Amino acid sequence: MAIVDYLVARDGCPPRSGVAYDYVVCGDGLFVVADNALLSVRVPIGPCLVRGLPPLGSRLRLEHGLLPHRLWNDAVEAAQQFAASGQEVLLVVTWDGSGYELVTPVQVADPMRVYYRPRSNVILEIHSHHHYPACFSDVDDADEQRLCLYGIVGRLDCDPPEVALRVGAYGYFMPVPWETVFAGDRGAFRDVHVDSIDDRSDADDLRD
Repeated sequence: MAIVDYLVARDGCPPRSGVAYDYVVCGDGLFVVADNALLSVRVPIGPCLVRGLPPLGSRLRLEHGLLPHRLWNDAVEAAQQFAASGQEVLLVVTWDGSGYELVTPVQVADPMRVYYRPRSNVILEIHSHHHYPACFSDVDDADEQRLCLYGIVGRLDCDPPEVALRVGAYGYFMPVPWETVFAGDRGAFRDVHVDSIDDRSDADDLRD
């Protein structure tokens, strides 16, 4: 079996074939399709009209359900504590076989970057930007190369603070609304991928 395969969607999304991921051509362009025990995703990388093939659309499925709201509250509280001293922090949400858990891994942090050894069974990596915006950098793009959800909380000293979430599939990225990842209400946080266009309907369209 090939590490990566190349497929055509003639009658819906074809069965997975590549060990890591598949490139799939369909009516609305080129997608990367990937899954593991925690996530199933379909990430658009070349939107276009391909005549004669059915469209597939983007997809994000959390195999064990949305992350509990308490983990969001705990992550925000931890980020605010580190922000008070001008530091970033990286937190990860893992699946232990029966539930999600928020973990602060061993890390080396400075005001602009966090270094840590990646863990297994991680569904979300989220780090803070203290008073800087919640936006992904070229450094983030280079570091975030697994099949995983990634997030940033920023402007923690402002009203409103910011959050940005995306799914990464081996170096391909798709922004996702907060509501497709966490249960409950994000509170005062501005979702930079949603609130900037004042349209939350994307969450309902993407969630599977």
